[in-house]
Amino acid sequence: MAKNWIGIQIAPISFVDEGVEEVLEILQEKGAVNALVIMALSWSQGTAGRTSQSFVDHGVLEPYELMGGAFWEPDPKYYGNTFLKEFRAPDPLLKGFDTLGDVIPAARKRGLKIYGYNWETGRGDRPTNVPGFAQVVEVDVYGRKASGPCFNNPAYKDWIFSVTGEWCQRYDVDGVDWGIERQGPLTMSVIYGQVPTCFCVHCRGEGYRQGIDVERAREGYLKIHDYLKGIEAGEEPRDGHFVSFLRILLNYPEVFQWEKLWVDSQKALYREIYGLVKFLNPEKEVGLGILQWINSFNPYLRAQHDYKELRGVCDWVKPVLYNVPAGVRFRSFVESLQARVLKDATVEECVNGLYKILHLDEAPLEELPAKGFSPEYIRRETARLAQALDGEAKVYPGIGIGVPSPGRRIEPDDVRAAIRAAYEGGADGILLARSYADTTLRNLETAGEVLRELGKA
Repeated sequence: MAKNWIGIQIAPISFVDEGVEEVLEILQEKGAVNALVIMALSWSQGTAGRTSQSFVDHGVLEPYELMGGAFWEPDPKYYGNTFLKEFRAPDPLLKGFDTLGDVIPAARKRGLKIYGYNWETGRGDRPTNVPGFAQVVEVDVYGRKASGPCFNNPAYKDWIFSVTGEWCQRYDVDGVDWGIERQGPLTMSVIYGQVPTCFCVHCRGEGYRQGIDVERAREGYLKIHDYLKGIEAGEEPRDGHFVSFLRILLNYPEVFQWEKLWVDSQKALYREIYGLVKFLNPEKEVGLGILQWINSFNPYLRAQHDYKELRGVCDWVKPVLYNVPAGVRFRSFVESLQARVLKDATVEECVNGLYKILHLDEAPLEELPAKGFSPEYIRRETARLAQALDGEAKVYPGIGIGVPSPGRRIEPDDVRAAIRAAYEGGADGILLARSYADTTLRNLETAGEVLRELGKA
């Protein structure tokens, strides 16, 4: 019997490419895996498709342009309360394959746990193949339809609840995993240059109920967006970049109120998902995946997402702790931040300053892409989460054993050190990630070896 929860994220396309039984055999024999986190609902090419970046030593080494959606056959009887009914992935390669119905029976025979993973549509994901989805997306500061769904839109929430209800009632799953992968309008504006959202009728209504001056909030975000466009065009503010940005925030405190409304709406949704799952079956589990930018890179996001708030609203938490790709990711984040509001300092100065603020002790800027973050980063972040949860939820760090990165590939020694660091930090189990399709069999085998050495498998 397995002594520890050892999960792996896996996309439906891996089962289609390599066969259900064949994949399950590999996962158990090489990786000591005893839990599958299946990306059953996704429009993400990176997590659910095939790209040349992720070609390894198994599967079909040929790009496949994923259309995405539901990788199971939704039963209409669960969707009577929503107009979003036609969202089965139209991908020809996956036609007729039910990633839940076809995988669960084989997995159960092997004693594996199964979780449905809803990778909630993130930046750039556009479910345009779903009739009616445009009716639930956010509205930007100019009154235009945006791309991501709105957490306050009741039709979107009804659809998410319907999906969750079908998984928990129709299929023999052990629970669900919800990915917290989206960031609020202020962060998306400052880091990615996105036009601020959401000012739909539902968010406006919630703003009025909370006593927020909605028009002042909208005006403040417009000022920020115009300021950032000017910086990108080469303007040099008289009083410096950060001071000028801070002045807008001071003149429009409603910006922070609106940001908090957006974040609180996100948190309310995953709390409702937890309540729904427990209402349907108290034995089923709810996992929350925390984006690496939230838990590790951005002090503003870290302040928004206090780990203590997760007590009582989930059974386990997966912080994304991909330490090798973290070097490139962190540098990219800092470069974007410096280019817009911290131009008064150099990128190197910004990196060193954030290291201090976030209690990071990592390589100098020029070495980050090749070195990545250290295993100590995994130990420290795991311990921080475990301390905050204080035993009220399990900690399953997301260990990168196969994550495409322009810095360098993840090697067996990286896998070994990362897993050891996670357990040294107090992990209750681990989740091998980003996806089985991305990892080499040698890295998977190394994961199994070290888990057995540690007595965890």
